[in-house]
Amino acid sequence: MGLASVTPLIRPGKREPACLLGLPLETIELICSELPTCDLAAVRGTCRAAYHCTNLCFAQRYTEYHSDFSQRSLNHLHALSQNSLVRSHIRHLVVLSPEPQLGQHIDWEWTASGHLRNPLGMPLIRRLLQDLTDRLVNCRSFILSPIVSEHEAKSRVDEEPTFNPDDVACILFDMIAEAALPVKLFWYGKGMNYTSQVMDIARLPKSLFRNVSFQSGWSSLENLHLEQEVTPQNYTFLLDMILGAAALRKLHLSLGHTDLAVEFFAQLSRCVNALGQLERIAIWGTSIRTDDVIRLLSGTRTSLQKLSLRGVTGLDPQWLVYLNQNRSRFPRFTTIDLSMIQGPGGMLRFTPVQNLPQQQKGMFELENDVHGQLPDTGVDPTGIIGVTYTGPKIGMALDVLVQACNGFMRGH
Repeated sequence: MGLASVTPLIRPGKREPACLLGLPLETIELICSELPTCDLAAVRGTCRAAYHCTNLCFAQRYTEYHSDFSQRSLNHLHALSQNSLVRSHIRHLVVLSPEPQLGQHIDWEWTASGHLRNPLGMPLIRRLLQDLTDRLVNCRSFILSPIVSEHEAKSRVDEEPTFNPDDVACILFDMIAEAALPVKLFWYGKGMNYTSQVMDIARLPKSLFRNVSFQSGWSSLENLHLEQEVTPQNYTFLLDMILGAAALRKLHLSLGHTDLAVEFFAQLSRCVNALGQLERIAIWGTSIRTDDVIRLLSGTRTSLQKLSLRGVTGLDPQWLVYLNQNRSRFPRFTTIDLSMIQGPGGMLRFTPVQNLPQQQKGMFELENDVHGQLPDTGVDPTGIIGVTYTGPKIGMALDVLVQACNGFMRGH
């Protein structure tokens, strides 16, 4: 549909045309960019018909609401919550802003123990809680992935407390506890160029997991994504976050290549039976023992659908042999995703898959390091360092992968 055929449809007194309302948001915005008004927001202000005609498109822009927790941002979110159509589309509250820009123009105070002083007593935060409880009833996903530019990283001075991502997490945890907010997704990890510590236990609420109201809200959590450096201080907090989410279906953990991370996974694997609905496990950028992977698999065998291991160290192929030998005990398992797995014999390579008949080779998406993303470990850039399979022939795929691993091990 060209611009000339769409423009006459937006006229006063004319009903919203179904052909226009059915267009994807990206197409509508492309059309708007060709008009004298330049963008969707400007088109909406031209006349009443244009306003009503683009209501749905405008609402769809806010499926993810990006906030820096400044006064301006929270006021804007409050204004959107007053519109019944827009607020029904807001699903995710996303905080990606660089730390120096977080929480601007708000007078924050911290307690002697390190966390924010009574944030829910602040009118702006209390209003946010009321909006989430009463109007933004579909916004039950919270994504914290702070970023920082190189310039800001060099110029930052930490002489006194400044509002940081852990303070955002503290506020969200407090709101979940206050209203038993049934959160669906909680994503907390480091974004682009961010090197400061996150999940600093001093900044987070105390006795959180003993709060009955918080337990009620957190028990609804279905998707937990954590990219943290596990420390002696936050070890128990992280474990409680996982094991307190009884309805958890998706778990992504990236905890660093440390001995403490190995211990963490060992303890988690002994408690994983508490997560009886877990469907997807992703373990990236961390260290874990083979026996603990086997325990994680065994404890989730009736519900597990997908396993993703990327950038993992400390593994030999025995966990894959276990999965293949016991695949009948994994009735829902359909997807395996492996990449850059480092074991005692070096990085596990799936290069033998390339030499299989096309019927078997074609089952997989293959990954190599032609772009040189890996450090110089002596691995051939054209060698296969990752494979992904999804589908009903998972048994055949596991057979192929075990054979490929055995071939690799015999070559060392």
